[in-house]
Amino acid sequence: MEIYDRIVTDDEFKNIYDDFKKIEIQNGIPQAEEKRYRLVAEENGNLIGVAEGYTNHKWFVLATLWVHEDYRRQGLGTKLLVMFEDKLKAAGIEHIYLWTSGCINPKFYEKQGYKVFTILENLYELEGYHYIGYRKDLI
Repeated sequence: MEIYDRIVTDDEFKNIYDDFKKIEIQNGIPQAEEKRYRLVAEENGNLIGVAEGYTNHKWFVLATLWVHEDYRRQGLGTKLLVMFEDKLKAAGIEHIYLWTSGCINPKFYEKQGYKVFTILENLYELEGYHYIGYRKDLI
């Protein structure tokens, strides 16, 4: 056996994930196809907001919630998030989670009913600037 520091190829990753899937099936875990969802806000043909992510069984990972700086603090982020949550509920998604950081973002998500499930403290070597995991039950 040899151990190397090298890049894993796409084919090798496919084989690894196929093996993970095989293990899940052997353990009785139902298979679920990942689905991506997104909402885009535009004004005059310009992108001003995005909400997007992907499913993991009955959970949804909110990967991006972004509002252009000229439109922040005007309710667009809340509108995107509420519309997105409604879309996910209609699709049968039961829970949502996300990661965020900074000073403003955590307060925003807490106002929307999200609860902290973990905190990676001072992740960016900046005192008080944490990386925070939030979750919300949609049902």
